[in-house]
This record gives sequence, structure tokens and C-alpha cells, in this order.
Amino acid sequence: MSSDAKSEPQDFEIHYDGLRDEQGLIPAFGPVRLDDQGRIIMSEEERRARMAAGIRALKAMNRLPDDDPPGIEEEFMRNYDENHPHRPQFRGYY
Repeated sequence: MSSDAKSEPQDFEIHYDGLRDEQGLIPAFGPVRLDDQGRIIMSEEERRARMAAGIRALKAMNRLPDDDPPGIEEEFMRNYDENHPHRPQFRGYY
């Protein structure tokens, strides 16, 4: 984020939750604001900032190592189905 962007007032809140990429910390945003009828209130500046941060976050997560222990996905699916016998989601995948 450039120093100019930090000094400009914004009508939306940005915080940082620790996710980084080559540009530094990736902004995170709270819930969107809604009007009395439940419609989203968002400036073009906020929309662009949220979209750019989302793309950066997805790219950063894609570069994370896949170091889950072998069999963990199957264990998760089996445990989920065992705890939801009325509506199993993963039958046939483990």
C-alpha cells in the first residue's frame, strides 16, 4: 500500500489479519454496509479495494504448501458423515 493511500480518508474500514504476499500485508475488510432495505452500500473505491485484496489473498493462499498429513481429507469426510448420518455429504469419496 502506498503512503498516499494511507493518508487519504476512506469511507470503509480496512484491517490486516496477517496474510502477506510480495506486496506486503493484504488488507482485510469487515462486513459490507447495508441500507434499510438490505442493499449493499459500497463506493467504487471500496469495491475496487475489496476485489484487489481478494485476488491477492487467493493468489497468496494458492502458494501455501499442501502439507496436510496423508489421509486427513478422508478422515475429515468420514468423521463428518458419521456425525451427520441423516445427511452424509461425502459417501463414496473415502
